[in-house]
Formats: sequence, structure tokens, C-alpha cells
Amino acid sequence: MSASTVENYHTAVRSFIRFGGGKDMPLSGIDCHLVVRYEQWLREQGVCPNTSSCYLRSLRAIYNKAAQHRLVKDRKPFRNAFTGNDRTVKRSIGAADIRRLHATELPAGSRLALARDLFIFSFCAMGMPFADMAQLRRGQIKEGMLTYCRRKTGRQVRVKIEGLMQDILDRYAREDSDYLFPILHRSVGKCLQSRRYSTALRSYNRALQTLAQKAGIKAHLSSYVPRHSWASMAYRHNVALPVISQALGHSDTHTTLIYIRGIDDRQVAKANKKLLLEILAPPLGKRWNRIYNRLQI
Repeated sequence: MSASTVENYHTAVRSFIRFGGGKDMPLSGIDCHLVVRYEQWLREQGVCPNTSSCYLRSLRAIYNKAAQHRLVKDRKPFRNAFTGNDRTVKRSIGAADIRRLHATELPAGSRLALARDLFIFSFCAMGMPFADMAQLRRGQIKEGMLTYCRRKTGRQVRVKIEGLMQDILDRYAREDSDYLFPILHRSVGKCLQSRRYSTALRSYNRALQTLAQKAGIKAHLSSYVPRHSWASMAYRHNVALPVISQALGHSDTHTTLIYIRGIDDRQVAKANKKLLLEILAPPLGKRWNRIYNRLQI
């Protein structure tokens, strides 16, 4: 079992315990009704469908393992829960919203200012994930290039540090810490470090929701949005798919295609309209001419 899977299990269990008011819940007490209530609670907490699905899959895996060892009777409590991927979730915003976020006035050194800087840095660094930003150290910068390995895939990514990125890095530079951002501390153990990371990620996502309201951004902001936004904008600017995939540190272009699926839909619709204009071009009679004229609008 990978370290990321173990972390997913721990995160899901902590979430489930919070749902239960901080008390441990026996596996034998889990039934369909409880799972439905937990799913509803996650929605009320503002947890996105895919994160909710990840929690439920992790809890189901733990439950199934217990059932295999006959520690609990398998009543299939997760049979009605959503454990798939919500392909309708839009995780990208446009340049106007990013400029609006950057221009929002915030108190220096505040939690919101840090969240905004992390969001902007992530976007400027070709969609660097929060998990990788948290681990960045000074030694990873050489000759104006920032090099890091993605925690999820292990692939190396190199990013040229542009002016805005340097401004943000200078803002958080500290003599007493090797980390580039005030998220983790080298003085604490691995277990506490993991807890600190989870707390920081939750705080970051909550702050982003507040920032969206302050900046007048209608879209739901989360730690994934800078990454998806960079991929979407790069694709709109005709950056080749393999280049986008390399910049994101993906192991293949299939994952990259998921990031830009919404753009593909628009381009397909545009291409279809272009073909229809050619097929329905006059003269085809009055009725077809009316359809042709509507398509041109």
C-alpha cells in the first residue's frame, strides 16, 4: 500500500470522526443511513463531489477489508454512495478572474494574503500542486530555475522563476527556515508534519472560498483551480498537448486531456457549427436559408 493511499485513508477517517462529533465510530455501526447522512454532511461542509467520493472510497475499502477478516458483517453500507468521478466539475477560471484576485486588497501578512500568494504562485509555476509547494526549499533554486519532483508521479519539473514569482518568494523568505513558504516546519516529526500539511490544506481551501467572495469571483476556488486554469489557458494559446503534459508533470497525456475536457467541448461545438455553415450554404431554399442565417449570428 502506497504512502499516498495510507494518507487518503487517514484523511477520510479523520473526516468521518469529525462528522461523528469527534467520537470513534465502530465499524459495526456503519449502515446505509449513516453513510447517506455523512455524504449530506460533506456537501454542507462545501466539500466538492470528487473529494467526497475519495473519502467514501477510502472508508469503503477499510470496511471491506474488515469484512474480509470477519471483523464485521458485510451489509454493503456504501452501495448507494457516490464513489465515481464527477466529470461536470469545472475547476478552471479565466485570466480576468486571476487578475481580479491579484488586484484584491488584503492585509499584509494575513491568512488571506498568503492564500492569494500561493494561488498566484501555483498558477505562475505552471500549475504547481499545493503538496509540492509545501515541500519547496531554497536549495531547489539554481540560476533562476526551480526544480522539483511531483509527489504524486515522481516526475521532475523545471520552472523558470518569473518576476511575479520572485516577488512572492521574497515576501516569505526567512533566515530561520529552509522552506520557501510558511506551511511546514523542519523541526517537527513526520507524523506532526503530515497533520500540519492536512490542516494547512484545509485552511488554504477555506481561505480561497473567502477570497472568491471578496474578489467577486463566481467560480468555486480550490487548490486544484490554478493547475486546471493554467492547463486550460495554455491549451487556448495553442500550446501543444505534450508540452502541457510535461509542464504539469503528468506521466501521460490522458490525464492532461481530462484537465482540458471543457475546452474540447467548446472547440467541437465550434467545429460542428463551421461544418454546418458549409453544408447549409445557399442556395438550398428559403427554409434552409433561415437556418443558415441563424447559424451565422
